[in-house]
Order: sequence, then structure tokens, then C-alpha cells
Amino acid sequence: MQSTRRVVRAYRLSRLALHLVWGVAEVGLTFRWRSQASRAASIQRWSRRLVNVLGVKVKVSGTVPETLPANTVLVANHVSWLDIFVMNSVTVSRFVAKAEVRRWPVIGWLCDRTGTLFVVREKRTDTHRVNQQIAEALRNGDCIAIFPEGGTTDGLDVKPFNASLLQPAVEAQAQVAPVALRYFDASGSRTLAAAYINDMSLVESIRSMLRHKQLVVELHFPEGVSASGLSRRELAKQTEERIRPVVRSEGAIPSLLLADKTGPEKPDDPPVESQ
Repeated sequence: MQSTRRVVRAYRLSRLALHLVWGVAEVGLTFRWRSQASRAASIQRWSRRLVNVLGVKVKVSGTVPETLPANTVLVANHVSWLDIFVMNSVTVSRFVAKAEVRRWPVIGWLCDRTGTLFVVREKRTDTHRVNQQIAEALRNGDCIAIFPEGGTTDGLDVKPFNASLLQPAVEAQAQVAPVALRYFDASGSRTLAAAYINDMSLVESIRSMLRHKQLVVELHFPEGVSASGLSRRELAKQTEERIRPVVRSEGAIPSLLLADKTGPEKPDDPPVESQ
């Protein structure tokens, strides 16, 4: 692992703090008066900047949905809290996240105010409530993103998908876009640096990322699935079968050209890093 110097970590941490302040100001002061398209553009721009501040490079392959695809459900494996912002840097959606995220300082507030739906996974009645919210959002033309594993993993394999949150997609006959996420270090090896597991705190997770000179996260979009005519369990099975082989593979996906979606690289670190 190429570890960053302390001065670089401090520099990135200060930029992260400023970026969070900017996000709070923008969401708190302007979002209520802006159109859906304008809010989506801001969320995408802010998310791209966040991953850049953390030294994360985003690459994509496959058929990428539009920035805000209507009546669409993104289904992804879940490695880190960062997954939300990585995915929003490519295509914007409203996420379904565990209720604990809402209590996180700053980030929880931002997620809440930008449309995240929170679910208490241990309560079946709460799943029913959130499914009603998902159905309404799909009717209103939103894109929804869910993590059907029910929790985060180390990112090297995929847990069996839970079908419960896919019922609204079936009822809406939505287009479902599977998303496979894989994290690499600067040398191209798979890494657990971003994995939010084993009772890790948010602060510990951020520190783990900042210690790395660069992380690369790959988003692969396999062939999409139409929910029309499928049961929720069939839909879960088909999306899982598209995601698992990608997550388990070690190297770059053969015959797929990766395109950098974060725009031109900018120098994020102070000059001392390059000495």
C-alpha cells in the first residue's frame, strides 16, 4: 500500500470539512426552490467533488443509465457508505439506507435533505412503509437505488439478495439496472480500505481512506433487467447473478473499456506529496 504522509492526510481532511460545509449551505439555503433537474445536477457535482477530495478515482464500464433515469431502480452490492456518493457521481438516484445513517453527523443530514429513504431493516412493518415511499417516488419519475444484501461486505463477494425492497419495482414495471462495485488500490490490487465493516465507525472509515494515496472504485453496469412479468424473488435472483461474477473477478473486466467519469484530474495534494 502506498501510504500518504500526515501532512497530506491533514490537507485532505481540511478540504473534506470545507466540502461538507459547502454541501450543508447549498442544501439548506437553495434546494427547496430548485427544480428536480437542478437538484440532481448539484448532487452529482457535489458527489464528484467529494470522491475527488478523498483521493478516489471513479471508473465505469457497461451501459450507464442517464443522469436521472425515470422509473428506474439501481440494484448494487454494498461495500461502504461511500458507495452512495460514488454512484451519485455517475447517475443520480434516491437511496434506501439503513436508519442509522440519518443519525450520522453532517452526512446523515445531507442524505436526509437530498431525498434518501431510511429503513429499519429489523422491522418488517418498516419495510412495508418504505416500499410505499419507493412506489410513490417511482410514480413521480424518480430513480431509486437499493442495496439488497441488507448490509455492507468486504467487497470481495456478494451476500444473497433480499427481495423485499424490490416489490415496488415489480408493481411499477420499472427498469432495473444492476451495479457491481469493486475497490482497488493505486497498484491495481483489490483493497478493503473502503469497506465499512466490523463495527467500524465513520471516523475510522474516513481515516482508512485518507491513509491511501489513491483508491480506484469501478462501477460496472451489466445488462439491465425489466421488472415486467417477474416476481420480486426472480428479480433479485437475476440481478444477483449479474453482479456476483463481476465482484468475484480479480482483474479488469475483459473487453470492456473503462471510462473515467470524474472529469480531468486535479491536483488534490500539497506539493510535498510529489517530492
